[in-house]
Amino acid sequence: MKLLKNRIFLSALCLILAAAVSFLLLPRFYAEKSATVTVLRAAEDIPAGTELTENQLVSVEVGSYGLPEGVINDKAQLIGKVAQTAVAKGDYFFPQKVGDYLADALLDRIVKNNQRLVTVSVPSIAAGLSSHLLAGDVVTVAVFLESTADGQDSSPQVILYPELKSLTVYSVENAKTQDTAEMREQLEESQSGSSDPVAKAVTLIVTEAQAERLIEAEYTGKLHLIFEERGVIVHEQ
Repeated sequence: MKLLKNRIFLSALCLILAAAVSFLLLPRFYAEKSATVTVLRAAEDIPAGTELTENQLVSVEVGSYGLPEGVINDKAQLIGKVAQTAVAKGDYFFPQKVGDYLADALLDRIVKNNQRLVTVSVPSIAAGLSSHLLAGDVVTVAVFLESTADGQDSSPQVILYPELKSLTVYSVENAKTQDTAEMREQLEESQSGSSDPVAKAVTLIVTEAQAERLIEAEYTGKLHLIFEERGVIVHEQ
């Protein structure tokens, strides 16, 4: 106790602690603050949905102190990826900003193939193949006409347009716009009558010309689907 009360001892102890901080801790602190790393930033404004190229990336040297976690510094993890959101010039790249697809693999492929999605209504249970139609199935869309285009009375006829054959089904919905495949599974599991697996609307993958013909056909007649073959569509996120 007497030793601690000695002013000379206390002064010496303070000097030793100050020296330790000055020569050991502070240099390490400033070294960490002055350390730099090379990171990737956007070289230009990049809209959402853009496939990233090397020209859109720029390497810059920045201080490592305070750098956000998760910043992507490897070009291999960015080139060929798709911007999920808009990236402003100078922004860092994070995993949540890029992905393999903008929406999913199927939608991206549809866009790249210059195809379209068109939804048509199903006028009856029979016209929609009852509850048997699934996404991925290939169908022909037949058009039932009760009268001719000029409005004159004529015998009803069924038209099979060449461009409306072998169309792929993207999705099938019931009257509540619920996926009928999910409703069918729920019905099988619960045996509940509340699930409705009957198709009321069908979305098809088509070309622009096929889309035009489908829309025209729906407003001039009634559509009836003819099953061709079973297929499978996988939505990869």
